[in-house]
Amino acid sequence: MVNISGDDCIELLRVGERPLMKESFVARALTSWYYQLKILFSYKMHLALEMMDIILSALIYYFVSFLVSPQDLVALGYSPDYVAFSISGIALSRYIWTSVSRLARKMHHEISAGTFESLAAVDTDNFHSWLIGQVLYGFTWSSMWFIGTLIIGFALGAGFTSDPWIWIQAGIVVILVVIVHSAIGIMAAGMYIVHKQLETMLVLMSTVIEFFGGVIYPLSILLNYPILYYISLLMPFTHGLELFRRAIIDGTPIYSLGMLVHLSVLLLFLPLVYVGFKVFERYLNLAKKNALLSVY
Repeated sequence: MVNISGDDCIELLRVGERPLMKESFVARALTSWYYQLKILFSYKMHLALEMMDIILSALIYYFVSFLVSPQDLVALGYSPDYVAFSISGIALSRYIWTSVSRLARKMHHEISAGTFESLAAVDTDNFHSWLIGQVLYGFTWSSMWFIGTLIIGFALGAGFTSDPWIWIQAGIVVILVVIVHSAIGIMAAGMYIVHKQLETMLVLMSTVIEFFGGVIYPLSILLNYPILYYISLLMPFTHGLELFRRAIIDGTPIYSLGMLVHLSVLLLFLPLVYVGFKVFERYLNLAKKNALLSVY
């Protein structure tokens, strides 16, 4: 376990008298990211358990694939390879938890530990650099899980494409999905400063996103339930997963006609980033005004 005192953390995040504020912002964001990673890698048992989780999650859906009819998957418009179908879904879905729920949980930790008020005392950019650092950490951590899951999927015989150009496009989709859902997470973190106990809502939100996104079942099934299907189309994750899955399994470029529809809808959610920071600032200022920064 790494021992980092509160004073050390504050000093690392403090901005000195620098003429280039962009440099300061980047340095603060990278510091937040780096020390979160340093703490993560100090917990060897946690990393070992995460590895076991990756293997077991992949194995569960590998054995479930024996119960799924390839003909039914084809009839629903997908590849007959359910291993590839499910592995791609659970790999991308891990980003949802870290994007939507993790920031609020981190805020819970800072407030309950009494360090958030100290961070606020030296903050110069409404926590923007701190938030970006936390998002980068969540992306790094989820990417380890994501890559590990795909590797296990390859080992189990998942039929993913070997075209590097398609994988680059899939990587762009992943980044877009993370950006959009991190915006939702930033809003949730802001709400947590004032409203505190939001864990149940966040778990429900992540579950709803994954359910309607079609992580382990073909989205076409929801056509039998029109209301549920149209709700799913309102979720950015639905379009991100469709893009990602079609790309790495079928080898379909994201600029093809059918894929452009999903890409366009996903891009429409990008303004949520601006909204997310504004919502966070509003709740931060409200907490400062009402002396709620250290209240838990």
